Parts: sequence; structure tokens; C-alpha cells
Amino acid sequence: MAKSAGSEPLNGPMQRLEQIAHLVRSSRNAFTTLDRALHTLTEVLGARGGAIVLADASPKRQQEWACGDDQRQIIQMGRELVDGVEAHGEATARHTVLPGSRPGRTSEGMVLSTPLTGVQQAIGVMVIFCLKQPPVPLGTALACLNVVGTVLGCHLQTASLQERLKAQPDATSDAAAGLAASYNPDQIVGHSARMKAIMHEIQQAANSRSTILLRGESGTGKELVARALHKLSARRQQPFVKLNCAALPETLLESELFGHEKGAFTGAVKTRRGRFELADNGTLFLDEIGDMSLAMQVKLLRVLQERNFERVGGHRPISVDVRIIAATNVDLEEAVRHRHFREDLYYRLHVVPIVLPSLRERREDIPSLVGYFLARFNAENRKHLKISSAAMDLIVEYDWPGNVRELENCVERMVVMTRRDIVAPEDVPLSMSLSPPPLAAVAETPAPSPETRSSTLPKAVAEIERERLVEALQTSGGVQTRAAMLLGITPRQLGYKLKKYRIAPKTLIG
Repeated sequence: MAKSAGSEPLNGPMQRLEQIAHLVRSSRNAFTTLDRALHTLTEVLGARGGAIVLADASPKRQQEWACGDDQRQIIQMGRELVDGVEAHGEATARHTVLPGSRPGRTSEGMVLSTPLTGVQQAIGVMVIFCLKQPPVPLGTALACLNVVGTVLGCHLQTASLQERLKAQPDATSDAAAGLAASYNPDQIVGHSARMKAIMHEIQQAANSRSTILLRGESGTGKELVARALHKLSARRQQPFVKLNCAALPETLLESELFGHEKGAFTGAVKTRRGRFELADNGTLFLDEIGDMSLAMQVKLLRVLQERNFERVGGHRPISVDVRIIAATNVDLEEAVRHRHFREDLYYRLHVVPIVLPSLRERREDIPSLVGYFLARFNAENRKHLKISSAAMDLIVEYDWPGNVRELENCVERMVVMTRRDIVAPEDVPLSMSLSPPPLAAVAETPAPSPETRSSTLPKAVAEIERERLVEALQTSGGVQTRAAMLLGITPRQLGYKLKKYRIAPKTLIG
């Protein structure tokens, strides 16, 4: 049963209306907003349960939400009401007897209902079931429901319109169109098994108070995960404060973390709060924690242990309630062994580790990411580029040492520099020299000996060209589009030369 709000009969509804307004402003997922608003209202009205039923939802989408007890019976009540819901309807209250979940058992109480109304359109209905009089005056409760019904209805109507606009047929491809319509910047793009496991870990860890350590290569999206953890937590309405520990020298880092008093050092003309104070009751994201100096590690450890600190130049202890999320691409275990990172701090941070996979470990997510970035940069540059299957194959096969960050930069350069309407493999600006793919076991083609080399210039040039073709194929692991990029020619030109020199790529790769 939902907790009664009887302790705040006057301020409760207004505070909860402000919470729902904040949800609507901050959430980009309309259906998550519905669920959270329903829970908020059942709590403030001391209700046994509640439900939302949409009037004309797509069969592919969720159209019913419920919370509390007797959910099945309350949803059925909503289904009966939604058929007659009108855009100009008002919130109502009536006494009813609700059938229990077991035969012969009933619950007598009051049903509060309100239509979810957009502009000249009824979106659905919200039903709240109370066993007794709500802890606020009935007129106040109905007025509150009227406001919430209008706000949520307009929110749903706007979200539906935005979705239809994004799904217009000028998207870069079918896959990109689907992504452009459904992508939420607060969500993490990825449907691979690895990313589904990561998302499950995020949901599990979000509501805990435990310190979380995000690990993974540079560019894997650690800050995005940190923000997701914050927004899924009970602290989501409090500050999310971030600090890159590698971006500042030790003296400035201490002031940034803990703040300083006026006159603490030259240039400290006024008292300044640090990141810990700014993040009080919220989340502090410490990026690149592995690059923090040993002296600063000691000071951070003390704060984690005692939950208080002093500003630089101050002597008054300041207590804070901060949830720490740290991130690093450093091998902390190796750093501990070499005494570059304190072992006690390592154990303080390594409470809930989440390891983010590199892009090459989840290649099946690359087309979705490319589709999103392509749609985004097309819009920014007023272009309508599409990507060919050969170019997509080349992108998927690349190892991406810079991970998602490198992929994003690659797609942006591709959109800016490509002059044709369809991106071809030669338009994909991959930095092959930064991270060449590992050499496969190859059956080496013996090079001609000095005695057998032709003396004429055309034959000598042909022999050198053949050697370069074989080397490129070996380096690319047999991927012809990648070999063509290495040689600075098109895949079609490469195919012609392979036929000319009778080179079969499959015979080169073991």
C-alpha cells in the first residue's frame, strides 16, 4: 500500500506537482514520465493503487501502467473509463466496491479519475483507488489531478509528434531512420549482449549508495554511464557534478575538490565551494581517477572514510552526503603493484566495478551508432548523406582504438568532406596508422630473388606493385576494402589489379 502523505496535507500536493513538472522537463522518455508520475500521485493521495490506460496506443508499445495493490482490477476499471474519455473532461470522484484478487473478497473505497488530455485530443485516463478519504481535501485532490492530466496529456502528444517528425523517409537508411526516431540522448546505444549486460548492471547499481568504479578504454562512454547511474538513482533531482582529475595540477585539483577560504593563497580573493560541496546530496563523477597524484589520493581517501573535509586554508570540518562514481582507463591493479596507486583507495573505489567493453568487442552495435551519428551530423550540416553497404562493412571491420569517440569524429569528418550523396569506402577517413589490425597467420608469397628479377623497368614496376598488393592484403586480414584504403585506391581498382596479377586473397590468409 502506498505511503500516506498525511503529514504534509497542505504543502504535499504542491511539492508533488513541482516534482512532476520537473519530470516532464527533464525526462526525454514520455512513458517513463507516466510511470513515475503515477507512483508520485498514489503516494501523495495515500492510495491503495493506481493505473494509467492510453486510449489509442500502438500495439507495439506499452499502453498500461499500474502500481500498488489490486493492479489487475484497477487496470480493468481504467479500460472501462478510457472508452468514453473526452478531451474536455474533468477529474471525478465516486465511491465503488472493487472486487478482490481472491473470490469473495472486496474492497470498498473511492475512485479518483482524470483524463489525460492534449490539445483537442483525449490521450488516456488515470485512475487512483483509495480505501479512505485522501489525506488532502477532495477538491484539492481533484484540482491536482486535473493539472497532472493536462500536463501529462500534452507531454505525450508532443512526444508523439516529435517521433513522427523524426521518422520521415529522408533518414539515411532504414536502420538509421529507426534509430533517429527512437534514440534518447539519456540512453546508451547498443543492443549487443555485452551492452544489455551493462544496462542491467546500471539498473541494479543505480539506487545503491555504494561507490561505483567505471573501467574501460578511452572513448567507451564512461561519462554517459555515470549520468545514467545518476538519473536512475534516488538522487536524480540533485546535482550531478563532474571533475577530470587529469586535467588539473595537484594544487588546483585540491582547491577544485574541497574549495578554499578567502586568502588561502595568492589569488583567493573570496571563499569558494569545491566540487564535494556542490555535489552535496547528489553525485560526484571523478574521471581519470587513475591519474591522481599519491598526495591527492590520501586526501580523497580521508573524505571517503570520514565523509567530511576542510576547505584549503580552512579549519572547519564540512560534512557532505555525496555518491562517488569514479572512472579510469588505467590498469589500477598494475598501478597498485608499482605503488603508483594506493591499495587502500583502490579497495574503497572498487566496490561496484562496471567494465565497459571496447567498440571492437561489440561490433554489432556499430551500425546503430553510425546511423545515429550520421543522422545527427546530416542535420547539423543540412545534408542527406546515406552510407553504402561496402563503406559500412569497412567501418564495422575497423578496430577503433578510440572507440565511440573516434567513431563519432570519423562520421563527422565523413559528412563534412564527402561531396557525393552516398558514402563510399574511399570516403571513410580511418586512421589506419594509429592502430593497424593484428596480422593474421599468412602463407607468405615468396619474393623474387635478385637473380630472377626482371631487368626491364615495366616488369620491375609490376613486381613491386604485386608485392604491395600482397602486403596490403596481409595487413588488412584479407578485407579488400581495407586493403584498398591502405593502398590509396578504390575497391574496384583493387579488384582489377588482383585479377591482373592473379592474386587470390583467400590463399594468403591461413
